[in-house]
Amino acid sequence: MEQLIARVKGMILSPAEEWRTIQREPVELVPLFTRYVMILAAIPAIAGMLLMMAFGLFFSAISSAIVGYILSVAGVFVIAKIIEVLAPNFGGPQDADAALKLAAFAPTVAWVAGAAIIIPILGGIIALAGGIYSLYTLYIGVPTVMRVPQEKALTFTLAVVGVAIVVNIAVRLLTGVFV
Repeated sequence: MEQLIARVKGMILSPAEEWRTIQREPVELVPLFTRYVMILAAIPAIAGMLLMMAFGLFFSAISSAIVGYILSVAGVFVIAKIIEVLAPNFGGPQDADAALKLAAFAPTVAWVAGAAIIIPILGGIIALAGGIYSLYTLYIGVPTVMRVPQEKALTFTLAVVGVAIVVNIAVRLLTGVFV
């Protein structure tokens, strides 16, 4: 738990330095997901569920939390694959491990800020700010982790975000789930 807290703190307070640390670390899929992604992705799901339950929407709250959580965790895999496939088009290597690191750690701030969702209106603004900051941390991590040249980092980040949005919309349309 100490490592998770230290990583979260690093991603919030000094993302460039944290990305350099992450870049040097080996990645193991199962520990990365069980000790980091699955824990942090649960934060906004649980907060949203509690808020909906406060308004008496028990079944909707539980189903929304479960679907949102599963999509968040699965989204890390999808984003990692998008990053891996797009990187060579922007001067970076097709590196599955590096792509997984970037996809798993970039949403850290969004997940943590998602705890604020439990507060009506203000919480949504805080969560949105966390999401925007996560996009910034993604951009900061691109040259370090994926070794994409700095001059192409913004374009690469925008391409990843654009493709991820299209994939997210497609998945939600196919599953009929807009939560």
